[in-house]
Amino acid sequence: MKILFIWPKGFNTNYVLPLAFGYLTSNLDQKKHNIKIIDCSLRKLDADTPELRMEISSFRPDVVGISCWSTTYPEAVKILETVKSINKDIITIMGGVHATTYPDRTMEHKEIDFLFRGEADLLFPVFLDELAKEHPNYENVPGLAYRSHDSLIKNPPEYRDNIDEINWADYDAIELEEYIESGYRLHTSIKRNAPVWVTRGCPYRCTFCTAPLQNGKKVRKHSVKYMMKLVRYLYDEKNVRQINIVDDNFTFHTEYAKEFCRAIIGLDLKDLQFSTPNGIRMQRTDKELLQLMKEAGWRSLIIAPESGSRNVLKKMQKDLDPDIVPDKVKEIREAGLKCSGFFIIGYPDETLEDINATINLIKKCRLNFFFLNNFQPLPGTPLYEELVRKGEIEDGLMPRNYSDGVRAYTPESLRAVNFPKLVLKLYLNLALRDPLNIPYMITQVNPRMIAEKVWANVKQMVLHRG
Repeated sequence: MKILFIWPKGFNTNYVLPLAFGYLTSNLDQKKHNIKIIDCSLRKLDADTPELRMEISSFRPDVVGISCWSTTYPEAVKILETVKSINKDIITIMGGVHATTYPDRTMEHKEIDFLFRGEADLLFPVFLDELAKEHPNYENVPGLAYRSHDSLIKNPPEYRDNIDEINWADYDAIELEEYIESGYRLHTSIKRNAPVWVTRGCPYRCTFCTAPLQNGKKVRKHSVKYMMKLVRYLYDEKNVRQINIVDDNFTFHTEYAKEFCRAIIGLDLKDLQFSTPNGIRMQRTDKELLQLMKEAGWRSLIIAPESGSRNVLKKMQKDLDPDIVPDKVKEIREAGLKCSGFFIIGYPDETLEDINATINLIKKCRLNFFFLNNFQPLPGTPLYEELVRKGEIEDGLMPRNYSDGVRAYTPESLRAVNFPKLVLKLYLNLALRDPLNIPYMITQVNPRMIAEKVWANVKQMVLHRG
């Protein structure tokens, strides 16, 4: 078959590339299938661009697969509308975070023939084999959602324990080189960087997060041997000098993380650095692991306290005592690592007192940097469903761009708060408190993006005042 994967416009190419398509491509039999990827984010192609339409028409695909987050979902639907307008017989399938967490409303769009929930690396080939049969039985495809006699059938997702069965991503297919040249720098100033997945799954119960819905609750990990082969490939063949571990639970199995670091140290690869830009669970670290991470090539760590308020943390079901955070930050910095923190403001039922508790925690921790994000209701999460039940949001509300200062949702108790002004004031305070830290701050966020984000927040601040 001719398989066309389309990555919709809307992903920030400084931070995100279509890694999932790299895995799908490498795990398909390329002797059986002709595979093409159109990256609309990298090429800045809108759904209605004549160039995109012409490429789809000239390739004449049998199957079009598209992957999206909730922020890129509307654009993804428009692309599939274009596909169906070219040839209604093209089979369309949607995957990714949004499809996994919000399948029922997503499948209301008739342009989507099938939907995949969860991990499709090894199951997409099963779907194609079934599709090729004269009488396909889609019950044989775990994670597949499809229509049958006006009903929506949702097969349970399947999460393989042995993820070494999955071939690593095809970095050429997803144009890693082009991403690097266009400015892909995931919280780093090192030009030649690349993302990898080491573990999959999340056992935690945070009400705002999609992670357990995406990859299941059991944390599964690649063998250290598998990962060392991938590291050597990226270092030797792709000249990569920073590897970004983009999963959420690299340190969950602490002894595994130590074994990984010792193996990296044993490879003795000159100038190779590592980062965990999605953050780590700070409770799943100890002094030995932090020292090993430093020796293995980590220069900084990101933790995710999310809030300094016990009330908000309880609402989040974060299972975190905020009192431990300052000591953990101190422990990380004593290991010779910089430390940044993820925080969320504007959470449901949050008050000014809660926000002040977060601000006080940030100041107390002496972080090198922090990311202060507006709360976004993510479709399919427990908190999203609760807000819908309470009538605080409409079912179907989509999150907004994370960088433009515009809020998709604000709790009643915080309607008078000028969030852009608050955010800018805190970042300015961080810079002035420790000016020698400014160069590090710039490595964490692309300078151009800093300027764009500041300008966007200034505009929102003025609009709020007006």
